[in-house]
Amino acid sequence: MKRWIIAVLLAAATPAVAQVNERFLTGETLDYDLSWLGIPGGSARMTVGPEPNNPSRLRMTSVAKTSSSFSFIIRVRDEIESIVARDDFSTLHYKKHLNERGKVKDDTTVVDEQGRIATRTRPKHTPQEVAVPRPVFDPLSLVYHLRALELQPGRTQSFTVLADGKVYKLDARVTGRETLQTPAGTFRTVVVEPRMLAGGLFKDEGSLTIWYTDDARHIPVRIRSDVKVGSITASLRAIHGGAGDPEPVIGR
Repeated sequence: MKRWIIAVLLAAATPAVAQVNERFLTGETLDYDLSWLGIPGGSARMTVGPEPNNPSRLRMTSVAKTSSSFSFIIRVRDEIESIVARDDFSTLHYKKHLNERGKVKDDTTVVDEQGRIATRTRPKHTPQEVAVPRPVFDPLSLVYHLRALELQPGRTQSFTVLADGKVYKLDARVTGRETLQTPAGTFRTVVVEPRMLAGGLFKDEGSLTIWYTDDARHIPVRIRSDVKVGSITASLRAIHGGAGDPEPVIGR
């Protein structure tokens, strides 16, 4: 029954979008090596799959942590969860738990689908409400949503993004093609640069560049965030077939 439902959902999609959507519906885990200014410093894992008990939604997660040796310089464990509507990737629930340098930040945003109001809650803060359109994306869901789009050099697409209790307009520009070598192998890629129309990408996150595979899968094989002091780079180490499957399909 599950395979039949997936087949029906993909029947009307284009081949490229169908391959990406099938990965989202059956689950996918991506493992990365992290480096700061070229120095190995930790690992990250990104997952996507149907939300348990609610097939109309997708759940995405991102967990990044520094290695034990690098923790002497800086200790980080960041966890992000995004739940979106499967049909248009519009954000419904976005949660961050950041633990950096011993400082913990918890941040949860819930979107009322009917009223189109996003409510952000944080410990010891008054809840914030902001009106949002549909679709609206969060920083993590946008990384995945871009995968289902046509990524041709020279093309720019615009989005509405919800981040830190505010609504922003963002342009994502495909700047070119590059061949990259990563721990998971060598890939031909398209380069995408998301940019806020008024300044940097997201508060506290700096500018962002994403290298997606130049094929129907559009797997993000490298993600680089330029911050105040240097840059943080995530390089793909392994691809797993399933959200949390222990055996990699590609890589180690």
